[in-house]
Amino acid sequence: MAHEEGNLNSFASILGNDIAIKAYREGRLPFPDGAIIAALHYRFIPSAENNKAFGRDQSCVAGAPTNVQFMVKDSKKYAATGGWGFGHFNSDGKTVDDAFMKTCFPCHQKMKERDLVFTRYSP
Repeated sequence: MAHEEGNLNSFASILGNDIAIKAYREGRLPFPDGAIIAALHYRFIPSAENNKAFGRDQSCVAGAPTNVQFMVKDSKKYAATGGWGFGHFNSDGKTVDDAFMKTCFPCHQKMKERDLVFTRYSP
């Protein structure tokens, strides 16, 4: 799971195929070719009902889905972007334009020590 505040105000369920999960569990970096990581993003909605039971603001629920993002590891095919291919689909199923996609690698490149992956494995 990942939570992004600010303008995004969303959280995500992070999924991986068998190759990605095995690498996560073993702490193997860089991720091997064939690894696929998906992030299912939802709006972050505070839960007034739950917070009432807790007596303070601390709970949230999933709001409307915002997008699904993918990272696919293929060190040869995606050599120019650190070995990762990126995909983004809005909640309506439509892809974004090329200009938007060109923002993925520069942002992920900041996580070079973790093979461009923001999310850590949580057993």
